[in-house]
Amino acid sequence: MPKLIALTGATGFVGRAVIQELLAQGYLIKALVRPGSAGKTIQHDNINWIEGTLDNPISEISLCAGADTVIHMAGLVTARTKAEYYKINADAVGTLVQSAARAKVKRFVYLSSLAAQQAELSDYAGSKRAGEGQLARRLGEMKGVVVRAPAVFGAEDKATAPFYAMIKKGFLPAPGGRNWRDRKIGLVHVDDLAKFLTQACLDGTCDGRTVSVATRASITWPEFAAECAQALDTKVRVFPLPLSVLYPIAAINSVTKRVLGKGHLTLGKLKEFLYEDWSVAAEDETQTLLQLALKQTILDD
Repeated sequence: MPKLIALTGATGFVGRAVIQELLAQGYLIKALVRPGSAGKTIQHDNINWIEGTLDNPISEISLCAGADTVIHMAGLVTARTKAEYYKINADAVGTLVQSAARAKVKRFVYLSSLAAQQAELSDYAGSKRAGEGQLARRLGEMKGVVVRAPAVFGAEDKATAPFYAMIKKGFLPAPGGRNWRDRKIGLVHVDDLAKFLTQACLDGTCDGRTVSVATRASITWPEFAAECAQALDTKVRVFPLPLSVLYPIAAINSVTKRVLGKGHLTLGKLKEFLYEDWSVAAEDETQTLLQLALKQTILDD
């Protein structure tokens, strides 16, 4: 009998890739989806869509019942207030872990973020670290895995599509400042992350650990531009955006986000972008060729 994997965030960018991996491996899937949207999702005999919300205990109990493993991917990347971040990225993790423990789930995999390493940077980073803490405190007899993902990229990601559209035109916008050339980031292609979540995180290799995975463990903005240029066989120039422009925009967005719910580049997000080193360990790097992954991402967007 195939194992049953319970998912949250299954309709998101990463979640869709995870579903394809699980189906290819023959797993049964139970996935939480917002009320009224089950009909808009992937239809497959091995998928059971559970309509509900993360703040509804009945939804969580129904999701976890009979599952071998829970992979929790749902979360907020942007929010109006600190309270909103913590409600979903921390408190909801705790209640879901409790539901999973009561349902005798064997393993709980939590998709966190590399931002959790620097919890003081922003409300988002702090809420992801708090979510990790909720998992650690409430695991009980379950095996737990925390996956701190670096920047995720890939085709069909609406959030980063404008960024890659600019690269396709030969310009790579990056946050400026005196040290912009030296800032480092880790990158993971969505397919690499999905494989990691459905293979290494399910076979016991990562039990009890906080882990990461990357297509490129560490890369600077000039190096990233060079990789994009080689992938597209064209020139790609980095366009460093002045901090004198970014800070006022972020300050205005912070207000409009809180009042109207609009504006992505808040002061907290800008702090994350300006952090000097978002690298991951070299041994966490996959064998995927970055240029091929970038070519697919840029040309498909």
